[in-house]
Amino acid sequence: MVPHTHDDLGWLKTVDEYFTGATQVVHHATVHLVLDSVLDEMARKPHTKFTYVEMKYFTMWYSR
Repeated sequence: MVPHTHDDLGWLKTVDEYFTGATQVVHHATVHLVLDSVLDEMARKPHTKFTYVEMKYFTMWYSR
């Protein structure tokens, strides 16, 4: 099994609002925390894999 996530680009909030978690009353999402926690878990379990398709968010996260 390969875990994954799906994070919309600008569905109910802007890309930046989804990434930072702003405007939580509209939709609870903080994309950078999802990626942070996945990386932490993978560091603890190096044999695990994760797939991610939203390259805009990945690029924003990676650039930090």
